[in-house]
Amino acid sequence: MNNSKQLKKVFSSIERCYLPLLNYEVKTCIKCGNEKFYTTIKNFEKACKKCKTRYKTTYNTLFHNVRFGLLKAFHIYIEVVYEKPQPKASELARRHNLTYKTAYNYKQKVIKDFGFMNLESYLKKNKLSNEEKLMRFIEEIKNV
Repeated sequence: MNNSKQLKKVFSSIERCYLPLLNYEVKTCIKCGNEKFYTTIKNFEKACKKCKTRYKTTYNTLFHNVRFGLLKAFHIYIEVVYEKPQPKASELARRHNLTYKTAYNYKQKVIKDFGFMNLESYLKKNKLSNEEKLMRFIEEIKNV
């Protein structure tokens, strides 16, 4: 339980939640097969240089098309994966102000892809703070 609280503090903003998802970005465009992309500042999106198709950072992940926000989805993911025992769907619904059905379905989605992302190893690999990385990423985009 203590570990999940620490992770929630680290990933307390939407910008910080996007950083571990950069590892799962699209490498080739699905429409045209191109491998070159523009990077945008807004939500770390990528746009294909050839056909201009936009891909969000959450594309093809557990967080794609969640209707209750990335931050809530990230916190539910942390609670389901890192809390022992796992919280019930009714408890998740109450904590995050969701309906039971939404919390249950998202919990099942997380359980199905349980090993999707290891946030502890991500934090160990990246000794720089997330804010410093965000600033570097924005500087790189401005230079391109």
